[in-house]
Amino acid sequence: MLAERLREIRAELDAFDDEFTKYSFLVELSAYVSPDQPDLMVDENLQSGCQSQVWLALDAHDGVFSMRATSDTLIIRGILYIMQELFNGVPLEEIAQSDIDFLDELGIAEHFSDTRQLGIRSIASSIVSFCRDSRGTGAGA
Repeated sequence: MLAERLREIRAELDAFDDEFTKYSFLVELSAYVSPDQPDLMVDENLQSGCQSQVWLALDAHDGVFSMRATSDTLIIRGILYIMQELFNGVPLEEIAQSDIDFLDELGIAEHFSDTRQLGIRSIASSIVSFCRDSRGTGAGA
């Protein structure tokens, strides 16, 4: 499931001819993530290690992952939208066993500074860690 979703997202991004258009598309995707989510935007959901402010609420129900997220930055909200499309509804076990370098797999690493790459990789790492920690606990069951 995860590999297929990743291929679909990569194909969509690869359809753009130049970096500017791809970057603009990521900004456009930010419209699908509300910047105003007061119930999400609390200190306990604030992701450390990010250049922007990023709030994540990770959850599992019946062994399936879900996340809600937002950011104070358009481009990062676009990235968060892609992460939600990629990971939401996927079994915890599948995510926990994955070794995805999100930015490289999607071919968008070069669009971001080293600092921003570290932040995005930190978010992806938090998702995988959550799934690894939750898969045997019956989280959300």
